Amino acid sequence: MSQTAVTTTLFAIILLFTLPACQAKTVKMSKSGICHTPDSAHYQRTTSFTAYTDLSSCLDAGGRLPKGYAQDNSDTQASGEYNRDDWAHWLDEDNDCQDTRAEVLIAQSQAQVSFNDQKQCRVTSGAWADPYSGKLFTNDDDLDIDHIVPLKFASEHGGAHWSRSEKARFANDLDNLLAVDDSLNRSKGAKGPTEWMPPKHEYRCEYLKRFNAVMTKYRLSYTAQEQRTLTKMRSACS
Repeated sequence: MSQTAVTTTLFAIILLFTLPACQAKTVKMSKSGICHTPDSAHYQRTTSFTAYTDLSSCLDAGGRLPKGYAQDNSDTQASGEYNRDDWAHWLDEDNDCQDTRAEVLIAQSQAQVSFNDQKQCRVTSGAWADPYSGKLFTNDDDLDIDHIVPLKFASEHGGAHWSRSEKARFANDLDNLLAVDDSLNRSKGAKGPTEWMPPKHEYRCEYLKRFNAVMTKYRLSYTAQEQRTLTKMRSACS
């Protein structure tokens, strides 16, 4: 190594240790896009990285949390509290007057649907087999559109720092939506599969499969405890 290179390296090291604490680069984004905080098991082993001053900055830059990262970490809670209004849903993205709720009802009805007027914007009746209960419904007023992975659950497992447009995309993704008995949807709330499963036992493995598919699609991460429980649940389905 040349004398110039040695001098430059020494200067960089000195500068790093003399910076004020508020300027220290403490979070590492690995080449694979994972944000490692100093308490991460892979923090010391991550030698090729982009440095950020805090976790929220790393996530805002497109990074993601390590698998099993506990979402009750104070860094994420301080800057990423869940607000349902940030997750715009039931949008009419193709401007045909049918919002996401109507599109789900049309797509999942087993019979031709009826509308409230000639504009055909709002669905009023059809034939929907609720996979959670196994019941058949014909009145749209008896149905809620369930987010398989609830919005709050997504927020608490990696989505809190998404942009508003990314949150809207998630909230209106047909892969994550089911027309179900409104009472069951409300009993489920924001619970994940370790806390709530459909009462219809025959659908539980399919539900778990769909839940995991959405988590994978959006690169959301379960906590370590959830992952251990889900591994046992998935083994029972094989």
